[in-house]
Amino acid sequence: MLDRTRVGLQVALAQLRDDRTQAVLAVLGVAVAISLIVLLVGLGYGVLTAGTDAMTYIQADLWMAGGPVTVAPGAIGGVENPIQGSHEVARRVEARDGVEAAQPLAFQTVYVSPDPSGFDTVIGVGGLGDGRQLGLEDNPNFTAGDVHYANGSYDGPMTREIVIDPELAERYGLSVGDSLYVGGTLSAARDNPFEVIAIRNTYTRFLGSSAVTLHLSELQEVSGTTGTDGAALIAVRTTGGRQTDAVKRDLEQRFPEFEIRTNTEQVRAIVGGQAAVVASAVTLVVVSVVVGVTLVVNVLTTMVYQQRREFAALKAAGLRGRTLVSVVLWQGLLVGLGGGLLAVAAARPASPSRPTDS
Repeated sequence: MLDRTRVGLQVALAQLRDDRTQAVLAVLGVAVAISLIVLLVGLGYGVLTAGTDAMTYIQADLWMAGGPVTVAPGAIGGVENPIQGSHEVARRVEARDGVEAAQPLAFQTVYVSPDPSGFDTVIGVGGLGDGRQLGLEDNPNFTAGDVHYANGSYDGPMTREIVIDPELAERYGLSVGDSLYVGGTLSAARDNPFEVIAIRNTYTRFLGSSAVTLHLSELQEVSGTTGTDGAALIAVRTTGGRQTDAVKRDLEQRFPEFEIRTNTEQVRAIVGGQAAVVASAVTLVVVSVVVGVTLVVNVLTTMVYQQRREFAALKAAGLRGRTLVSVVLWQGLLVGLGGGLLAVAAARPASPSRPTDS
């Protein structure tokens, strides 16, 4: 068996060297097929897992929802955040056993610009909180807590701290320490410069869109929504000593007016009736694997078929059938290995990348 394997490898290498053009084309064909599998499976897998990954990235264990977030045409910010008195609700949640932090999150459309002109619209997120969700705990420029809220009076000092995503930083050429004007209206934006204290894509991953993040009360201030203290969700982080399920049951009993969800349940709630999206992602994965494998088999079969005369001559010269099978297997292995390595090397540059956080 060892002799047959050695002879098969030697003959396979000799045939590949004899027709280098065919060997190169075969390797390229396999590389294209495997690249198709890698990229499309990656795309389908990303569709299926991106939501849960985004939730986990925000470092929340539970989500409190008071109703659907709705569009409010004609209103400043254009979004109706259903949870009213969100600061007080969060304070009551944090008082429960097993809860480390509760952060209300509000979303509004805001105008932004590095100077008081030429404004663009992006999503404004209210919710810096203690900074853990954006990795700001050790940031010397960050002020923990919503000091401007001042127990509901909204007359505390404005920190004017803002976190922007990498795409926005690249678009405007901004870095930490630069200013960005933000407001729910153009006039409010011109009067409210904020200092960039960090560049993060945390909420960009969560929302799937460019975003800026401020302290909740300061977003409410610049968007004119301080009267209702509205929020879309409350992100709850549990302590290590309590099971998340136990905290969830306790909050459900204490706050029956809210729907309490785990990360997975929140993703399902967001996807909701969009079953077609999930089905399409699964179909994409299956089809890409089937098509890719078919292409690989077709390339290898074509290569063997084109060498039928050489194989016939080898058999006529006395080479046994098992050895010929070994030659075919070695050729398939070598071509597949070469195509696979080439595909993996090409897949990384072909994949989209994000700017790094700072």
